[in-house]
Amino acid sequence: MKWQIINVDPRKYETEFHVLSLTGKLLAAAQLNNEQIQELLSSDTRLTSSQSICVMQACARIKQARERNEKVFIAGDYDGDGVCSTAIMKATLDAMGIVNGFYIPDRIKEGYGLRPSTVRAAAEKGYSLIITVDNGVKAHEALQLARTLKIDTIVTDHHIIEEEVPADILVHPTLMEDAYQYLSGAGVALEISRNLIGNRDDLNAFAGTASITDVMPMWKETRKLVNCALDQLKMGMPRSLAALLQPNSTIDDTAIGFYIGPKLNSVGRMSDTANVNTLPQFLLSRNERLINDYASQLQQVNELRKQRALHETETAERMVRDQVFLLIFDPQFHEGICGQIAGNLADKYKRPALVMARSGDLVKGSGRSVPGFDLYDFFHDINGMSAFGGHAQAVGISVPWQQFASFQQQIETKMANSSFVYREQAEKAIAVSCDEINFDTLSDLQRLAPYPHDLMKPFFAVEDPEIIEIRDTAKMVKYRIASAAGGFDAVLYKRKNIPVLQRPSKLIGTLGINRWQGKVTCQMVIEDMQ
Repeated sequence: MKWQIINVDPRKYETEFHVLSLTGKLLAAAQLNNEQIQELLSSDTRLTSSQSICVMQACARIKQARERNEKVFIAGDYDGDGVCSTAIMKATLDAMGIVNGFYIPDRIKEGYGLRPSTVRAAAEKGYSLIITVDNGVKAHEALQLARTLKIDTIVTDHHIIEEEVPADILVHPTLMEDAYQYLSGAGVALEISRNLIGNRDDLNAFAGTASITDVMPMWKETRKLVNCALDQLKMGMPRSLAALLQPNSTIDDTAIGFYIGPKLNSVGRMSDTANVNTLPQFLLSRNERLINDYASQLQQVNELRKQRALHETETAERMVRDQVFLLIFDPQFHEGICGQIAGNLADKYKRPALVMARSGDLVKGSGRSVPGFDLYDFFHDINGMSAFGGHAQAVGISVPWQQFASFQQQIETKMANSSFVYREQAEKAIAVSCDEINFDTLSDLQRLAPYPHDLMKPFFAVEDPEIIEIRDTAKMVKYRIASAAGGFDAVLYKRKNIPVLQRPSKLIGTLGINRWQGKVTCQMVIEDMQ
């Protein structure tokens, strides 16, 4: 990895915003405006509730459903945001005494979003109102069918709206106040919930967790939701989410992204092994035995996902040829982890990658890109796709089997005419001295977390560290570094495949306070060394 070590003067920020040196240096390097800095440093986690027209309309229709004793159907989604959204909406309707049911589609057999078959099933069971959560803006056929069948629809979603949504009521961040523009699907559902049943800490925690698993921008109400989730998890609540954390680990946004998110997502990805429709009830459960048993099962499913992803990534790597765009197809690949395999290939080979598997009469897959290559733009005019969606760095695609050869040829032709050349971008790291790393400066630095995308990645570099001790274990190499405050640990995880140096002249990594088995230490997690 290429690095650009930058030297910044933190004194202006230290004085104006009353921060210590590490925080001042990161703010100086990020070049944020004063309003953004004040928001990052604010300790205000008080949640608000949207009063937008679309939210009020949705609330009014749900209240009407209660008055009329209607049955309400919740149409969910299979990723972490989707299951949290489903749990929030179900808890809300339960609290209001409304008879309700929900269904999350099978990722492999049915795919994403509300389908006409689901609408017909809801009609047959007497539902007169459908509420989508974390999906719906693309479900045009299903929404039109609902209208034909005289079923009212409320679409709550946060994905990009590309054309008019034929729903009776649409609730979307673009239709809400500025504070809510970065909401996840669960965040949108929560705004309806807060207006209907008031504040519930568990539902706030679900929305905050979903914001991290769906990689939402950490600004405005979304930032508050994440901090509320962290506050709850530090108290061991809600029990379902807390059970998914590593015991005795530091509880921060990284822990949610590393431990909770993959487990919630694994059930939808491994839909041939687990039933995603059991997840919302687990999230809402208060039965300690059920929670512990289910958390153990989630761990097993996630381990299975990781093992299969490792094996199939190795298979995919053997199929890589000298091609600018990696199109890897194996009929035996697991559809639910094609995106992870594509991400692994893109990271390793520094090329855009699309990994696909056979699914009946379709070939389905996911693509991941590299900086400078817009996947969505590349595929938007490719012919023959039966389903397509995503953004610049990630796409999902389905192609009829009979069209697959033509699809491959179009990609090869388009790439042959492309001038794209990957150019490695240097990561920035802020130069600091070992003596600046102590509990006071690290505690102050944590005020900026969770870090928004607008903030540069918080990498720091120390030069000529004085190494007191080196400990080599099965999973890591731990350096003990001398400092004026008594020293700190610099940890190199072996899975990163970074060459181990006995006397490095430079260490680059992230800084934080590590809490493990009752021991608290200042720590750098090494990303590179020279």
